[in-house]
Amino acid sequence: MALLERDEQLRAAHGYLAEAAEGHGRLVYVAGEAGIGKTRFLEHLITDAPASTAVGWCDGSATPPPLGPLVDMLPSLPPGVWPSDASRQDVFARLLAALRDGAGGKPYLLVVEDAHWADEATLDLVRHLARRIHHCRALVLVSYRPEDTASGDGLRMLLGDTASAMGTRRIDLASLTPDAVAALAAQAGTGQDVDVAQLHRVTGGNAFFVTEALSAGTAQLPPTVRDAVLSRVARLDEPGQRALEVVALAGSRAEVGLVAALLSNGLTALDEPLSRGLLRQVGDDVVFRHELARLAVASEIPAGRSVHLHRRLLAALQGREADPARLAHHAEEAGDRDAVLVHAPLAAARAAELGAHQEAVRQYRRALAFADQLPSTERAQLLWDLGYECYLTNRIDAAIDAISQARGIWEETGDTVGVGNAWRCQSRLNWFTGRNGAAEEEAARAVELLDGSGTVEQAMAYSHLTGLRMLSSDLDGTRTWGQRTLDLIQRLPQGTGRDEVQVHALNNLGTMEIVAGDLHDGEQLLLQSLQGARSANFQEHAARAYCNLGSSAVAQRRYDAAERYLDEGVDYCVDRDLDSWTYYLMGWRSRMHLDRGDHVRARRDAEAVLARGQVDAVGTVEPLLVMAQLAVRTGDAPADELFAQVLPMVEGMQEPQRVGPTAAARCEAAWVAGDPGAAAAIAAEAWPVVAAGDCPWNRGTVATWLSPGTPVAPGLPPPYVAELAGDWRAAAEFWANAGCPFDQALALARSGEPELVTEAVPIFDRLGADAAAARARAVLRAAGATVPRARRSSSHPAGLTAREEEVLALVTRGLSDAAIAEHLVISRRTAEHHVASIRAKLGVRGRGELADLGSPGGASG
Repeated sequence: MALLERDEQLRAAHGYLAEAAEGHGRLVYVAGEAGIGKTRFLEHLITDAPASTAVGWCDGSATPPPLGPLVDMLPSLPPGVWPSDASRQDVFARLLAALRDGAGGKPYLLVVEDAHWADEATLDLVRHLARRIHHCRALVLVSYRPEDTASGDGLRMLLGDTASAMGTRRIDLASLTPDAVAALAAQAGTGQDVDVAQLHRVTGGNAFFVTEALSAGTAQLPPTVRDAVLSRVARLDEPGQRALEVVALAGSRAEVGLVAALLSNGLTALDEPLSRGLLRQVGDDVVFRHELARLAVASEIPAGRSVHLHRRLLAALQGREADPARLAHHAEEAGDRDAVLVHAPLAAARAAELGAHQEAVRQYRRALAFADQLPSTERAQLLWDLGYECYLTNRIDAAIDAISQARGIWEETGDTVGVGNAWRCQSRLNWFTGRNGAAEEEAARAVELLDGSGTVEQAMAYSHLTGLRMLSSDLDGTRTWGQRTLDLIQRLPQGTGRDEVQVHALNNLGTMEIVAGDLHDGEQLLLQSLQGARSANFQEHAARAYCNLGSSAVAQRRYDAAERYLDEGVDYCVDRDLDSWTYYLMGWRSRMHLDRGDHVRARRDAEAVLARGQVDAVGTVEPLLVMAQLAVRTGDAPADELFAQVLPMVEGMQEPQRVGPTAAARCEAAWVAGDPGAAAAIAAEAWPVVAAGDCPWNRGTVATWLSPGTPVAPGLPPPYVAELAGDWRAAAEFWANAGCPFDQALALARSGEPELVTEAVPIFDRLGADAAAARARAVLRAAGATVPRARRSSSHPAGLTAREEEVLALVTRGLSDAAIAEHLVISRRTAEHHVASIRAKLGVRGRGELADLGSPGGASG
């Protein structure tokens, strides 16, 4: 059948391919609901395309093997893209090099089908290419279903992360119009009268549903896709139906040789399903015309026959040395305990090695579901491995549960070292959730159990306690426990475990020295830790080094260094699926943007973290504070709820590095509200915790808000010394030179001196800090001074912010709040708030009226 109503999309895709041929590569997301015709569109595009093509498929039938689509493409790519001993990063680099060179004078055309089922390593590969594709001679097409991208899942994050990449584009495939449905009906030539209006109404213009309904051979229109497919299946002979069952259970793609080995009638059983269009042959594989059809057939297979077929598939695939992820799936469906326990841990380890930690979690859980009769030590190891993968993928509570179960087994078997190491790990996990009291107790218990063992585990327990002292800004404690760690390391034999502890310890020591003010020595120690971690592929420790280098640079207003470490760190962590660390780095990057006056980027990073959901407390504090301060400064939204979310976390942590910035943000809010007394009270409440820490910058953020006469130890950074001395001009000059325009204006405004306050107003105005500007004007008014004219806060006549104008445009296009949230990569709640604010400013009641106002024929703007 002809490809209908896709001319515009085809022209766009051919244009992107032409650009790729000239060295301006593109990565294009092809979006459309299930059955809309994405595969037909892509097949039509690559037919006779002036390019070297390679196609890979994401498998939705089971836990996917890592980088499955790339494996599919390898025969069409240059040899050497994936050597057997290559790391994931090396494979990515080799593929990118091939795409830069092109294929013998032609560009590459790569297709990744069904990315909504992609494993995490494949999503990371797409992200890697999206950020670099504009220098390649390649067009990469990635198809997906928008309805299968939930908030917080990997594909949704990928779409948000790459939306602004230079070479990224998107093509949307819409439902067919009634005219196109009529054309399909005419092409089908069923010989029956077709009510096109009813056909369009029932199918919604879904191309696959339309063709299945037309092919069903029934007088009455099938009400669902499933009914239409099963109606067609019922018309096959018995061998054809049994062949469909084998193909349905084999996965998204079934090798012809595999199917032949399992069919009693041989390949002739495939003839009828192929001739009737239920199956297609693609190269050496047999596939259903659509995944919806495969699922419909699979759902009808009786349970007993399904188990029998999975057992036969497992046996056949084991003889073919198939991927362990595929074998683990069939073993589970066959109920073969021994096979699951062989293949699932192998699949998990391979996934973890390639950075597909989400898939590793699924495989370890699969193994544990069959592990009741395993020896206790082996089950404990599976639980430990699961806990670590849960930790890396930000499932902190699940990680605590798995480690706790492992610890219980080791306690029963008398494995003191295992128990102590588990307490150390639980302490780390509880710190992530903001339960610092529990973390301290568990760290002390670990040290007590491991003392005298002379093991790597003892050294790591020492280093972990060093880290807790560092996080509490305790310089003496950090140095004491850090030295004990290094002394113990020297007595350990050479090996990976010793190297890992050393990297961890140097990280702790270097961070604390920087925080306390010794930038030179501290940075050298941290960079030594980073280099050691990267060379040994200690991914978590490298991520931690980037976090500490970046966050300390932001806190000390060293933004050039901060930008370098944060951007490098985000790239490193994203490419390795290290979610917890990625979110933490993005939170601090949002803080850097806010400090520099870039509200758009600050909001984008903060909202991107918060929209993901289930981010641990440590990773949530900074973006919540950024959003609260944006709300306070601009006056666009209330900040009380945001502060209410932050405070319980910070109170549970009781760390100066959290308490200080949170108190400072609340003091700022009190000043904007015209309540300096409340600001002083907030500062006084936080001061005992902050003053006890060896961190001058955190002390300064709170000390500047204290009531006059409050004792403050010397050693604060210069701007806070100037503010406490009442030299507001000097403080403002420091902030200006540091690139902190809001702090500059705040220092001028807090002076109370009319001349300085007057200088603050235009700075606040330029930043869009309307609420802060209003407070400064109120100060001038109260002093009887001339008040600068208020700027128009928005170019929109109703005062819509830039973000609100963006949201209004999407409402005009008919997008729901959920769709707006997906498009802008924000939470649905944030989208709802923007829509409510727009309605209030425009004075409209309903969404339809709002859409009319935003249209070209509505109100001018």
